[in-house]
Amino acid sequence: MVSLVIPIIMGWGAWALAAGAAPRLPFQQNRLEILGLGISGIAITMLPISYLFKWNWETKYFGAGLLPFASGSILGIYPILCITLYSSLPISIRLALIFFHFALIIRWCYRFVAIYRTIYRNEHLFQYIYNEDSSAVYYSQQADKNVVNKLLKFNQFPSARFVTLSLLAAFSLIPFNTPLSRVIGLPFTHIFLAVAATPLNLMFLGLGTKMWLVYYLYPMKIKKKNQKPVYVDISSKPPMPMPDV
Repeated sequence: MVSLVIPIIMGWGAWALAAGAAPRLPFQQNRLEILGLGISGIAITMLPISYLFKWNWETKYFGAGLLPFASGSILGIYPILCITLYSSLPISIRLALIFFHFALIIRWCYRFVAIYRTIYRNEHLFQYIYNEDSSAVYYSQQADKNVVNKLLKFNQFPSARFVTLSLLAAFSLIPFNTPLSRVIGLPFTHIFLAVAATPLNLMFLGLGTKMWLVYYLYPMKIKKKNQKPVYVDISSKPPMPMPDV
């Protein structure tokens, strides 16, 4: 699966960030290094294993090709973890930093949980997105886009303003890279990415949450209730008009 290349690369990047944050710490004591290489190792192992399955359009197979993209969040999460574990900042500041960062992630991802719970509980929206026949249920991507983007006007990506502010904040730190690195005790690369990549964290993890919901959680509920597999329909137009909320 081509998508497994992403976690392989991200795992190597995580290893490099962890090693650069604590160069004097032995590998066996640097849990972030071990975790980074573990992510790459698992993805490499899954490459040949993936060919053992008979892939079709069931949601569980379709989602397996997309969920690995969530590993792109490593680009921003690992610098935060490195600052928390290996910087010379006071422990109170480090704890506040990681609490704020993960509270932001949880709040962002919960938005997806709430919106799809609304869809699942609304009979008209549910039937518009999930079309059932005698042998299967079909999840319509086009119907999903209509409901999420047009009807509910749900923003799945961080706003352009937030992205711009994050980038401006990160680039504004460049003139102070040497004193900042000295105070924080980490290379400036970690500091820059911790600020600039926050929107990427939200984007990748938010979409990862959505993929888990629409390709695994709700198909499992539907299959348990109807005893029918759920397939992905990526191109067909919805068979009925879009309902009102």
